[in-house]
Amino acid sequence: MSTQNITPFDPTIPLQEVDRLFRKLRDTRIPTEPIVPDAGWDYGPSLEWVAKLYHHWTYEYDWAEAQRVIKGWKHYMTEIEGLRVHFIHEKARVRVGKEGKVVVPLLMVHGWPGTFYEFQNVMKPLLESDDDEDAPIFDLVVPSLPGFCWSQGPPRGWTLQDTARIYDGLMKRLGYKQYAAQAGDWGHWVIRELGSGRYESCLAVHTNMCPGAPPKDYKMKTKEQAAMDRAQWWMGSPLNEGHMGYAIEMRTRPQTIGIAFHDNPVGIMMFVGEKYAELADPKLGTATLEDEKFLNDVCTTLSLYFFTPPSIMTSMLCYYNNVRHEVYTEFNKREENLIRVPLGVSTFPFDAFPAPKAGVETTATDLRFFRERDHGGHFACMECPNDMTKNLREFFGQWYRR
Repeated sequence: MSTQNITPFDPTIPLQEVDRLFRKLRDTRIPTEPIVPDAGWDYGPSLEWVAKLYHHWTYEYDWAEAQRVIKGWKHYMTEIEGLRVHFIHEKARVRVGKEGKVVVPLLMVHGWPGTFYEFQNVMKPLLESDDDEDAPIFDLVVPSLPGFCWSQGPPRGWTLQDTARIYDGLMKRLGYKQYAAQAGDWGHWVIRELGSGRYESCLAVHTNMCPGAPPKDYKMKTKEQAAMDRAQWWMGSPLNEGHMGYAIEMRTRPQTIGIAFHDNPVGIMMFVGEKYAELADPKLGTATLEDEKFLNDVCTTLSLYFFTPPSIMTSMLCYYNNVRHEVYTEFNKREENLIRVPLGVSTFPFDAFPAPKAGVETTATDLRFFRERDHGGHFACMECPNDMTKNLREFFGQWYRR
């Protein structure tokens, strides 16, 4: 690794800030009556779900353990194009006798409301050798998007394509002449740009969200139609955008709500936590908060937003400056936005947009790998780490070329 403009970073949160968070949580009054008597989930998360998340975060969650895990990774800071960028960089852990293993430098890019911590559950297995002689292991580079956690907020007009450019610079600064990339959510458009052919160092990309609509004359199978129905349920239509209020506010008045949430942990809990209810798989116990590991991961994410001001506000700029949800598929199939390097896609039924293969094919010229799972949601690396680890090894093992 080149040390040019790269310095180690200590992610330790001061104890007084930790105490302050939990003091503020304990001092917050949670409503005991819904907005209307039979509200359920029709107006937002149910009060039962809210009470469960609030109680766990306030009284049962162990930040000290999360801090220990976070500090277990190697964190760094660098400055690229005037922006401070936080990232984790971990080298593959090659076992004795496995020195011939292919090592793939892998850039992993999160989205909103995620953070670098979203990849926590897949990092260790990706770094370590397994018994499959042909499966690669990975050097991992996991940055915080501009405006998220410890990465500096971007200037006016900054796009995900700008982020792709500085991440390509980051990989080269770390000494990687060639690399691969993986992402979901907003990170998808970062690696879409990297995989466009305009960045010759990026050899292959994998995504767990790849919005694309099949050709109009394509006859969809039952499962494919269910995927498109899920996307329609999520995005709604003009004047009927039941799940898109958060995005509309962020792409219009981010500073208004950003300041409202800036020092308000329960505000962060509701605004961020709602997405983990709507876009995770209830059958896995994730959306319903029955999976304790997932519940703790959500609480760590909430805590990171509170501990890294003004990130709850500056993270909203990805909505303000980039493609709107209702034109995702149109944007992705434009000639200049096609993915042209080998593409791997894993889809999960509770994602916001679990596009069918025929839809994905309209957004790329070299789709080489497509896996359609029967479980899991939008937060694939948090919810389904075993599936994602297997898919990444299989795809990059076959289609990453040095």
